Amino acid sequence: MLAQKNKASSASPILAAAYALLIVYGSLYPFSDWLPAEDMLAFLTAPWPRYIIRSDIITNILIYLPMGLLVARALRHRLHPGAAVIAAAALCLLLSLAMESLQTLLPDRVASRLDLLLNGLGGLGGALLARLTVNPPGPLRRLAALRHEWFLPGRAMDLGLVALGLWALSQLTPLLLSLDTDPLRKGLLPLWTPGFPTPFNWPQLAAYACTITGLGLFGTILARAEKNTALPFIGFVSAVLLVKILVMGRYLALETALGAAMGMVLAVVLRSAPKPFRSVAGGLALLAGFALAELEPATSMIFSPPQPFNWIPFHGRMHNLAGFSEILSLFWPFVALGCLAAFPARPKRRRLMAFIGGSLVLALMFALEWQQQAIPGRHADITDILLALAGWSLPWWWRIHSTRGEPHGQPDRTHP
Repeated sequence: MLAQKNKASSASPILAAAYALLIVYGSLYPFSDWLPAEDMLAFLTAPWPRYIIRSDIITNILIYLPMGLLVARALRHRLHPGAAVIAAAALCLLLSLAMESLQTLLPDRVASRLDLLLNGLGGLGGALLARLTVNPPGPLRRLAALRHEWFLPGRAMDLGLVALGLWALSQLTPLLLSLDTDPLRKGLLPLWTPGFPTPFNWPQLAAYACTITGLGLFGTILARAEKNTALPFIGFVSAVLLVKILVMGRYLALETALGAAMGMVLAVVLRSAPKPFRSVAGGLALLAGFALAELEPATSMIFSPPQPFNWIPFHGRMHNLAGFSEILSLFWPFVALGCLAAFPARPKRRRLMAFIGGSLVLALMFALEWQQQAIPGRHADITDILLALAGWSLPWWWRIHSTRGEPHGQPDRTHP
């Protein structure tokens, strides 16, 4: 049991270090044109910003929330739970202070004590979230009980559930909810207004139908065999789409509604098929949905000139919620695909299968991104390729890491 806990906790420092490097990269890019500064901490006493944008607040909190969670989980077996929360929040605050101080040397960046405060709040929120997962209060304990009642046990299954959550988050970003009647009316307008905002988009319908089908079949792989996931899945997708209407800047297109309905019907019809068939069909559906979405012209930018291939990772995607949404949309499908392939793989073949699959993902993504140079409104980007590879690799690394040290021939308890 102790060895199991040590393995579970040792993954968090690696992920925390990798995420910290991403924060450093996003905070200091482009790492050029450095200028001297008399006082790198002068921003701490500067006036508060005259205008505060809600999207900036959410972005700064969200960026450091995973950092706080990962650091707190890394420290939970080394410190008292309360001390781990304080230490994680302090480390996040120190990292943010270092980044804001260094930004005073970059002419294109603006150091702000508001950003420092929000980053610290994000780190504290992530640390508290990690604390709640260790000793959850009553409502979270009931949620954990439902998770164990409906889904297969094991950390591998937890990662699959995270992929489902990332899909929902990708639909609800930028997380700016509004209960005003005008945004609500605009969010529903495309359902009954022909040609708004564009003529009927058949590729978008097909992409959404494939994605929801793959999502539903993926959910059946995670669920216990005796559970009927049809109604919970329909409720989950419907709830996400209904909340999506309340998100500022989002709307529920007719293509989205019809595609989701078709996908839910297909997923429910196929839920009783043999598990190998559902795994393959779910993976192919997710790939088809992703490819269709990638090759669809951006109709709002139909007259924009073709853009050259961007070879700078995360260029323009690290400092706004729109970029955050794009990152999630690119990342979650390949996490799900990696889970579908890694779960049933035999331990001796995991590394080879991970490499072969990663090579295929690399080839597919490079072909899709290269093709986007000729698609109106699309931008070919190395970031998309890196995110897809990271999403595919995470379940394999997670699976290999969680079973490291098992005696030869020991059964895999998290196998679907």
